[in-house]
Amino acid sequence: MSWTTPKKAVMLAASAEGGTKLNAFDNALLKMGIGNVNLVKLSSVIPSHIEWIEKVPEVPIGMLLPTVYAHIESDEPGTTISAALGVGISEGNEGGLIYEYSGYCTKEEATEMVRRMVEEGFRVRGWKLKEFRVAAAEITVKNKPAAAVAAVVMFPY
Repeated sequence: MSWTTPKKAVMLAASAEGGTKLNAFDNALLKMGIGNVNLVKLSSVIPSHIEWIEKVPEVPIGMLLPTVYAHIESDEPGTTISAALGVGISEGNEGGLIYEYSGYCTKEEATEMVRRMVEEGFRVRGWKLKEFRVAAAEITVKNKPAAAVAAVVMFPY
């Protein structure tokens, strides 16, 4: 297998219901346009000079896609769940960090959590934070299992 440093990335977030918690997760992935690929879970470092794109390009079914993602599923009616990814871009786009969070909380609470994580990650590295971005999803469980998912997907081209 050959891996290359990603050149492009997209931030995505969605929530969905399903017949089971796993189906709810899958339905959220489908909403984001990444339900027919294989997500390869990454840690949290963004390559330098990455180009941020607005939507998922056409990819073959089953493609391996490097992805940082946060997710949560629940089947407890009345429960609000959220997933968020915070992205910090360094001065000069020399690299960056992604932090993920999911929990029984609002989208705003999840966003604040990843903001604090990004700020700490930059501080301990001695990097200067130029830009903060966030992708977050929230859903309140009704009568079906539900999922909230946030992702940064990276592409080699």
